[in-house]
Amino acid sequence: MKIAIDIRSLTAPHKTGVGIVTESLVRTLAAQAPNDTFFLFATGTEDTLMNLPIFREHNIVLSPVTIPNKIASMLWALPFGPTMERFLPEVPDAWLFPNAHLLKTKLPYAVIFHDAALRTVPNFFTFKDHLRARITNEDRVFQNAQQVIAVSQHSKKDAAEYYRVPLDRVTVADLGVDHDVYSSREQSSDRSYRAAYDLNRPYLLALATREPRKNIDSVITAYTVFRQQGGQAIPLVLAGAKGWKTRHIDAALTTSMYRNDIREVAYVPEKHKAAVIRGAKALLFPSFYEGFGLPVLEAMACGTPVITSITSSLPDVAGNAALFVDPLNITDIVQALHQLLDEPHGPKLQEILKTRGIERAQRFSWKKTSETVLKVLHEISS
Repeated sequence: MKIAIDIRSLTAPHKTGVGIVTESLVRTLAAQAPNDTFFLFATGTEDTLMNLPIFREHNIVLSPVTIPNKIASMLWALPFGPTMERFLPEVPDAWLFPNAHLLKTKLPYAVIFHDAALRTVPNFFTFKDHLRARITNEDRVFQNAQQVIAVSQHSKKDAAEYYRVPLDRVTVADLGVDHDVYSSREQSSDRSYRAAYDLNRPYLLALATREPRKNIDSVITAYTVFRQQGGQAIPLVLAGAKGWKTRHIDAALTTSMYRNDIREVAYVPEKHKAAVIRGAKALLFPSFYEGFGLPVLEAMACGTPVITSITSSLPDVAGNAALFVDPLNITDIVQALHQLLDEPHGPKLQEILKTRGIERAQRFSWKKTSETVLKVLHEISS
């Protein structure tokens, strides 16, 4: 079978959620289906296309098109414009779209549905985000797909509720984790990777792009209250690229009495991320809404205790392997920090969460994800 995969998300200089999912799926699909051919499609300028990863798999054909994305989008929007498959060396049997980009095809396709954040927490996004979704016409992209692949059971419900996709056309494929990379075993390179951020000492970690949905301002406020109440004097590390609408985060940082103990680290590349997670005493991830929550799974696989939200898909991912909090309740987050770090049973609780997290993470793998995706692609192309 010939499968085309849209990898435009991999032209970004920094790889985040969708990019991680896309690259992981491409590599695992190619390994699991050695007799299938995968055509990887991307558009962009010469500079942006240089960001694409190197794929050496024998059944992968990289098909970049040197057209600025704005011009490409105009082509797809034209009523009689060319289809995307016109730019491939061969006509594929089906398309896989790892995200709801603007698209134009006459072939059957499956699209991955990550979340309904734009609908559930619209105020957390910019006008540009909403405009992009309108131009893309996400509703049509999902409704016209032969199959929608939801990244969690919660996302499946949201695809039906917010995008009116019939449930019988939604298949759940939980996301995975690379257990060779994200494990509890300290690697020989970990100390040198962490040294790049001056992190070879105990710290709490909040790992997320700085945007309102991730609730980082509440993490800062809760940490400040925790320290005011005599909590353990352990630094808080905020790691992640700067996103949008960060004024609440900036205000929380400015007013914190413990500003000097709060470290800001920019985007952490994938090569360093496991080492940074492994070195943390706990991951703080009280997000308001997630379609899946990859950092939670990655932390559990590393044996790092997790404090996360009781909302959206996060309980489905973490199971009994995390401390759950109400993301709207600062006191909840403060109490979770005390439980984990200061109370007499804190060390025992850390060990319990470490053991449970490692066991829980074993349920998830990119191999399982790609098996489901491959089955969907074979079904829609037959």
